[in-house]
Amino acid sequence: MVFDALASGRVVVIDGGMGSELEARGARMDSHAWCGLANLDASDLVREIHEDYIRAGAEVVIANTFATNRPVLAAAGCGDRVEDANRAAVKAALDARERVADRPVSVAGSMSLWSSLVERSMDEPPSDARVLEVYREQAAMLADAGVDLIVLEMFDARWTAALQAARETGLPRWVGIWAKIGRDGELLAPTAGHALEDDLPALIDDGVSAVLVMHSPLEAVGPALKAVARHWDGPRGAYPHAGHFEQPNWIFEDIAPHAMADQAESWVRAGARIVGGCCGTRPDHIRAISDRLADRNTASRV
Repeated sequence: MVFDALASGRVVVIDGGMGSELEARGARMDSHAWCGLANLDASDLVREIHEDYIRAGAEVVIANTFATNRPVLAAAGCGDRVEDANRAAVKAALDARERVADRPVSVAGSMSLWSSLVERSMDEPPSDARVLEVYREQAAMLADAGVDLIVLEMFDARWTAALQAARETGLPRWVGIWAKIGRDGELLAPTAGHALEDDLPALIDDGVSAVLVMHSPLEAVGPALKAVARHWDGPRGAYPHAGHFEQPNWIFEDIAPHAMADQAESWVRAGARIVGGCCGTRPDHIRAISDRLADRNTASRV
């Protein structure tokens, strides 16, 4: 699947935003679990969005598990349905692949951070053991449900625990780097406010399969890819967002599909081997990227 494509020298196209696309199509957004509850009450819509991304050319779809760990779902009043939500999310992606894919498509399971609202509701910060327990639970669910790989879509102090939990499944692991540009043009980690590159040596280890710049504004992608390349010589990629988040809603900002494809070409020239979009990007953006890269990928197979 995706690993064979990368080994052959091809650029792999991944999907676009899931949570933001669910919102655009009318799914209920929750203040704590954002798009996570859609797995329980709108699973057909989740599947349909995966289908649209596959039709658009995506070779990797990321299951809607970004906001389905236990603390997040418990805060949303669904703590007794954690396994249901994770399994339904993976099933929607697998069913979409079965229904419409005419080429190999890989399904990734997402693990991410806990929302700020969840954090503020706690009497005290969770222990390291509790954090590891949470990610172990979700990683095991994702693996048992049938994902092909796990992607860590996070950037905070819990990265190490999530990476350990993902490693224990034996599945390939992709890690996502978040970045932003500071007032003086410096490349910053989005939550800590210090230089992104200060964090990279500790966060990227030899056990990961790819490192991607994700959930970041377009202008941060090029500099972040260069920073990653200084610490990692394996497959790199990019899937940035378009717009911004005002909990629990995504605020869309228009970017033309052809402009997104222009950006993707520049990422490939900078060494990206995996490209797509995050929040605010839609199937038309992924189609434009896939079409733009079709000739390059054809040439790589000759």
